[in-house]
Amino acid sequence: MHTWTPHGLATGIGSLPHTDARAAVRVTLENFSELPYWPQLPKRDFRENMYAQFSEGLVGIQMDLAHEWMGLVKDDTVMDQVEAFYARYLEENPDLFAVSEEYAAGLYALRDEQATLARARWIKGQVTGPISFGLKVVDQTLKPMLYDDTLRDVLVKHITRKAQWQEKFLSALGTPIVFIDEPSLALIGASVVALNRDEVVRDLEEIFSALHCLTGTHCCGNTDWGMLLQTSVDIISFDAYNYAENLALFADDVKRFLERGGVLAWGIVPTVEEQIANESVASLEARLDAAMQLLARKGIDRALLLERALITPACGLGTVSVAAAERALMLTRQLAERVRERV
Repeated sequence: MHTWTPHGLATGIGSLPHTDARAAVRVTLENFSELPYWPQLPKRDFRENMYAQFSEGLVGIQMDLAHEWMGLVKDDTVMDQVEAFYARYLEENPDLFAVSEEYAAGLYALRDEQATLARARWIKGQVTGPISFGLKVVDQTLKPMLYDDTLRDVLVKHITRKAQWQEKFLSALGTPIVFIDEPSLALIGASVVALNRDEVVRDLEEIFSALHCLTGTHCCGNTDWGMLLQTSVDIISFDAYNYAENLALFADDVKRFLERGGVLAWGIVPTVEEQIANESVASLEARLDAAMQLLARKGIDRALLLERALITPACGLGTVSVAAAERALMLTRQLAERVRERV
């Protein structure tokens, strides 16, 4: 694990509602000049949906752009595809797993802003994690990809190479941070999902250990935070607007995580249209203070919490209006400025 002290820097999570990649990148750079991220743009193209976005070249995946559908099709070619995949994987060349511009216009638009990026201290990227991808993408019988042991291993290794490629791509622009976004970890413990805790940790660790840069995981729901806090991940991003109390239940694990160099990304800015309109920097600052106080009361040094804090929206903003999304990014920046004054 790297030791990193962001001191309340602001950045973003995943998607924006813009359809113009350059406009989306510019608004992220305006608000997050020190730690920009590339925005996913699902309204621009179905291929920018967080599951479709990293599906290029994956065994068994078929897509119907006209009907905005993607699924796993198991037919008599799948095992040949698996064999070809492992041959490609064993070449250890992330460039064979590149994400093309049609799938990530924001990533390439960010690359074109080299002059502005010179001011950035880090650059954040993200891939969709294998647990969420593997639960969401199903075959003809509606069986999730994750429940096929062969394809699960292929998926984890596919995502690993996508993450390595992105690390390399971003390294040409600055110092990268790569997040493995795992919204479906909120389903752990739910009766409808058969997820083995140890296997989840194993799959995530395979990706974290393959990267040389700072790593993060984003989960916008409630989950077994103890499980994530025990991995080697450097940054844990959570929805502090709605779930701060849930994280506080794992205060001992949080304390150990911070003491070994971990960072918490406080998703304190809401991502629901009406809530974005109704909140102010002052109201969000009070909410953040209350959220941090839950951990401080359990013996975690408040100065350490501030030193090891990132300030972010609670989740992606792809489903709200452009005006609301841009207000959320502005609130994130202004709140982070207040937090940094206190560090």
